[in-house]
Amino acid sequence: MTAASEDRSTMDLLRGSRITAYSIGFISLVAGLVLLFRPDRELQIIAIILGFLFVVSGFSQVAEAVTTHRKGSYWGLLVIRGLINFGIGLALIFWTGATLTAIIWLVGLDFVITGLIAIVVSFMIGKDGGRGALLIEGLITIAIGVIIMAWPEATKNVLGIVIGIGLTLLGLLFLFSGYQLSKVKATLTSGR
Repeated sequence: MTAASEDRSTMDLLRGSRITAYSIGFISLVAGLVLLFRPDRELQIIAIILGFLFVVSGFSQVAEAVTTHRKGSYWGLLVIRGLINFGIGLALIFWTGATLTAIIWLVGLDFVITGLIAIVVSFMIGKDGGRGALLIEGLITIAIGVIIMAWPEATKNVLGIVIGIGLTLLGLLFLFSGYQLSKVKATLTSGR
């Protein structure tokens, strides 16, 4: 592999990861703020907002894994993480008769499973590849999932607030990750 093709591959990886981080960050932040300022929304509205978040997030994660991480040994785990998010998102959107407890467990399990996968993947990539951010993302995601599942009998207001806080923090973390990836790309581009 030539140096030029390695540079192009690195730039493609950074561009794809940055776009995914910004997209998921923005959607998470908006969904979190909606839930924070309107936690009294109907249960179905909360489920649909979360469902769309998970569907977009899952699709983005699968697309990023297939297009930019294909050569890494961990890309299959990233695809699984995206498919889990996508599947749970569809369940939240189309399972309109879901109870509060079912929604809590679906969301909580999704957060825990995707957090665990993020932690495993963080140890499979190099420190320069974003290991720290992915590890922090995984730990925060697991913590959010555990907190959500710890209160299965909570009211929909508490659910909206807890998930809103979690999504807002996750959105900010993803936006920060996208910003960091932009800085790395700019540094690599100017260093040529």
